[in-house]
Amino acid sequence: MNAITSALPRVLPALRRNLLVGLTLAVVTLPQAIAFSTTLAGLPPHFGIYAAIWGVLFTAMLNPSRVFSGGPNTTMSAAIGVTLLPVAPPFGADYIGLALTLILLAGLIQLLFVLIRPLGRMLDLINEPIINGLICGIGLFLIFKSLTTFAGLPINTEVEWPLWIAWQSFQAVLEIGNLYAIQIGLITLITSLVVRQIATLRNWAILIGVAAGTAYSAWLNATVGLQNTMIEQIANLSSVGFVFPSLPVFNQEAMPDIISILPGAVTLALLGLFQTVAAMRRMNRKIGGYTDSRKGILADAVSNCLLPFLSSLPTCASFNRMWLVYSMGGQSRLTSVSSALILLLMVLFLADLIAIIPMPAMAAIIMVVGANMINWEDIKPHFTDRREAVVFTASFLSVLFLDLFGAVVVGSVLAIAYSKWEQAHPDISLRGNVLKIRGNIYYGSLPVIESTYHGAIARVEDVIIDFSECYYIDEEGIRWLAALKEGQKAAFVDRRSGEDRREVEAAARERGGDRPGESRRRRAQDRRRRTAI
Repeated sequence: MNAITSALPRVLPALRRNLLVGLTLAVVTLPQAIAFSTTLAGLPPHFGIYAAIWGVLFTAMLNPSRVFSGGPNTTMSAAIGVTLLPVAPPFGADYIGLALTLILLAGLIQLLFVLIRPLGRMLDLINEPIINGLICGIGLFLIFKSLTTFAGLPINTEVEWPLWIAWQSFQAVLEIGNLYAIQIGLITLITSLVVRQIATLRNWAILIGVAAGTAYSAWLNATVGLQNTMIEQIANLSSVGFVFPSLPVFNQEAMPDIISILPGAVTLALLGLFQTVAAMRRMNRKIGGYTDSRKGILADAVSNCLLPFLSSLPTCASFNRMWLVYSMGGQSRLTSVSSALILLLMVLFLADLIAIIPMPAMAAIIMVVGANMINWEDIKPHFTDRREAVVFTASFLSVLFLDLFGAVVVGSVLAIAYSKWEQAHPDISLRGNVLKIRGNIYYGSLPVIESTYHGAIARVEDVIIDFSECYYIDEEGIRWLAALKEGQKAAFVDRRSGEDRREVEAAARERGGDRPGESRRRRAQDRRRRTAI
């Protein structure tokens, strides 16, 4: 009893702090979760709410990391809408069934990246220029996509090219946009942007913006009449309880549609994985610690396999959410659990108030979120290096000129190409007659190395190859070195010590076919050359 009493002064402040951070997260997440569901995914609002409740709880329980925090995501929600809008009308029974199937398929694909280690290892090739290019492009895409809802118009379901969507939506806003809806959207947007400039209220900017837009909408409906304003509102949430069971669609009639959305499932899975890996990398660097991103991938994969049975959007890690928790002094798992439970209580007891939030305010929130994804501080470092600038630009433009599936494919190809390009172009320098190689000697880099080597022997007679700083030599590289040694076309310097060096020398002797006496004489000759160097 005395031990419990003495521990209370330490436990209570930590518990109070986590509850406060959890309350902040719940209040901030609620309007975003609804906006992601209704405006981007074309699903009822409770899908986003359940993602912010059950998705957050699942990822908190599955990931032991003190920094990881999952939840509903803008990009993944947008991918659902882009994939399903050509297949079925939004908010309908067929659309909802296919959405659940799409999310389940994405979760199963993510699970493969956990079970098949080489697949998971490929995610480590995704670098910051690719991730930031995709994020910036998707941020701009979200702004385009929200224009019609912002103006009180139906979602454009006929075209998929984002720039064409933007142009058509902008024309529709100017020609037939609902002025009352535009006013509500502008008030929400401006209020959110102004409040963001106040440091003490920055985290509450979205909530305050939604409150301002909702208050103005209520005033318009009271003075002009809802039948005249024609402002669409969030649906009634009184039927939303602790759970809302659901089943994905897997029947013979739906098979053609399921096959058609498979590329969308791959897109959805990869978008979530990319963002989880990038968020955890960035968080590790910010706090100076390390958490294996595979733990986050496992949490996301299992969560996304369970959520389709609870009428929920998919989830992935969020750097902004994790950084908010960390900066406010919260412990991620406790804060996540408390935010989910507080949000559940809010939905149960404030359903009538949430139901009157206008859809143009939700569209304005998506615009704010999209603008926040285009962060110049993250972009600027990529333009200091030509290769990074090319990769970033290609990744960014792929979102604007292709669909999301094409953008993910381009990003994946760029990641592999960038990695291979770095490996295939080692740092080679020629000082006097010493050709120093820093990097890998393998089939991909040999053409570059051989070209430099033959250029060197054209200028100097006795070339010495120094591969002390080579990280890896494959079989083809060993054969090339052995051929040079056999033809006495170059001498070697290897200042490394240990098993790796001895294995390379033994393999080179075996392939070179040296006789014992010749091998000893050449090694002695090499030692004299190393001493001279």
